[in-house]
Amino acid sequence: MTGGLLFVLSSVSFARAQAGGNRAAAEALFNEGRALMAKQRFSEACPKFEASQQLDPGLGTLLNLADCYEKQGKLASAWAEYREALPLARASGSKVRQDLATERAAALESRLSTMTIRILGGGQDSAALEIRRDGVPVQQAELGSAIPVDPGEHTVEASAPGKQKWSSTYRVSAEATKLSVEVPTLASNAAPEAAPKAAAPVDRSVSAVHSGSAQRTVAVVVGAAGVAGLGLGTVFGLQAKSAWSDAKSHCPSYPYGCDPEGIDLHASANSKAAVSTVAFVAGGAALAVFAVLWFSADTGKQESVAVGFGPGAAFVRGSF
Repeated sequence: MTGGLLFVLSSVSFARAQAGGNRAAAEALFNEGRALMAKQRFSEACPKFEASQQLDPGLGTLLNLADCYEKQGKLASAWAEYREALPLARASGSKVRQDLATERAAALESRLSTMTIRILGGGQDSAALEIRRDGVPVQQAELGSAIPVDPGEHTVEASAPGKQKWSSTYRVSAEATKLSVEVPTLASNAAPEAAPKAAAPVDRSVSAVHSGSAQRTVAVVVGAAGVAGLGLGTVFGLQAKSAWSDAKSHCPSYPYGCDPEGIDLHASANSKAAVSTVAFVAGGAALAVFAVLWFSADTGKQESVAVGFGPGAAFVRGSF
């Protein structure tokens, strides 16, 4: 029980702290908006009041926002904010603010520009239509009604399932403009879907030839590496044999009793013999791969191939 109470109290504390942070931010934004208003920088001041109102709604902020809209020339937005402020002022008991909102809203009404959207075409299903004004959905109840709009450009769009989208842009340039927008019957979206193109037939014989040619090219490269490996193994093998022969002359009872030079020659012979062995193994393996690639290039089948290799020699045998 104590744990649950602590959780509730901590949650309340967090909510209060968050609300306090919002109020502080809202107050700062409100003050910036007032300072910008004093400099008549209305286009910068209005967003400050908007953000402040979102963070911490208040009657004073709302009235300042309405005043900012009015001075910016957005009469419809100003009128809407004054109208929204009326019940708040009435509820707060502030007759001064109530009278201010009432007077300013009434003064703007005769100056408002309006847009009336109507749907043409009796056979058009208005319920299936989605109409947007400046990206905001228009409710069915708004159709046919004069809705206040701010001066400037306004875009009306209409769309419906299976129909081509329609849109048009209108400009409201003066006060008290009465604009009527008629949405036409949308054309059917009858464009047939493009049939998928049939895949071009593949000439498998030509494909096999190209594949076999590429495979034999790889085989030549691998075979060349194998020959180089065998050659390297032969060279180091001969050098190792020579080193062992020289070492014996410095060792009375080879491989024992060697002088320092004999020891060095013996070590050198062992190293060269090791390199020779590795080179022969690698070269022989490469030749084995060469044989498989070369003789199976045309048919793609793995053939039975045997490869032998040794110092200075290599051979391939099998059925192809």
